[in-house]
Amino acid sequence: MMSAMRSPHRWFAAVVLILAGVSAADQPKTRTRQLDYDPETGGFVEAVPPVKGTPVGDLQLARQALGRQDHRRASRRVKSWLKAYGLDHELSPEARLLRAEVQIARRDYYKAHKHLQEFLGEFTGTEFGLRAAAMEFVIAEVFLSGTKRKFLGMRLLKTADTGIEILDQLSSDYPDTTLAEMAIKTKADYYFRQGDFALAELEYSRLVQEFPRSRYVRPAARKSADASLASFPGIEFDDAALIEAEERFTRYLAQYGVAARQEGVGQILQQIRATRAEKEYSIGRYYQKTKHLDAAVFYYRSTCRNWPDTTAAIQARRRLAELGALDELEAEQTSYEAETGS
Repeated sequence: MMSAMRSPHRWFAAVVLILAGVSAADQPKTRTRQLDYDPETGGFVEAVPPVKGTPVGDLQLARQALGRQDHRRASRRVKSWLKAYGLDHELSPEARLLRAEVQIARRDYYKAHKHLQEFLGEFTGTEFGLRAAAMEFVIAEVFLSGTKRKFLGMRLLKTADTGIEILDQLSSDYPDTTLAEMAIKTKADYYFRQGDFALAELEYSRLVQEFPRSRYVRPAARKSADASLASFPGIEFDDAALIEAEERFTRYLAQYGVAARQEGVGQILQQIRATRAEKEYSIGRYYQKTKHLDAAVFYYRSTCRNWPDTTAAIQARRRLAELGALDELEAEQTSYEAETGS
């Protein structure tokens, strides 16, 4: 699945063959010898040449055309098959899935999506439905990559919203499956790339909660913390996101100690502390400028108490000295040290 995120076209070319029940070896450039996989024996047997004019043979010919990347011929043969044998034929689900595979191979993603949605309306919860859902996942990734929908032959309409809708549907219709896990992760990664960190944080948290044994739990926990930190707009604004980030990074450090330290999480926490101290100090500066000196003293002292080892605390002590309010802070610290023996 991960390779689909980097190169959906290349990944899907392999999926087409897998879903069709054949391998690359079954699609030789010459017709001297063809093999089919026999699930009963676990080996390969001599392939029976497709008989043109029969449901099985015509469908096999369409698959072979797709395997040769002759997408136009594959498309014509699938259309002819559906017209000749109809939707009531027992092989109709295979033909309809093959039609979607051909459309994806031709990069006609929206048309494939439309057909797969109709198909899922009939087959959700079945093996056919799971195969269709896997194709929808590939389409969603393509849509979120920036591909635009064709309109009057031109690529004009953005498809990201449709991609999100597909992922939401997959996580809802196939809960507790790898497909749902990947749908949530893909959605979270998309929001993170777009800079929508609040939504990214929610999706990463959801991934950790719903799939606690997932191999993506650790990176999701880290990305969740990163998203919270990135959501903080600056010391002039509310620091709820900063506090949330501190809590998430602290939990991450506790859970993944050595690895987290190697990733520099300890330094990140120090920077968060420094930022929180700077915000507290800036509030004191504001009150001092507006002549609300009691409030200024309160925030300066709070900065010194909560973050004594920061640059902001040093500056706050200087301000307290200017205001003649340093003695009380030092008295509190002396008392604290005496009580704790530190």
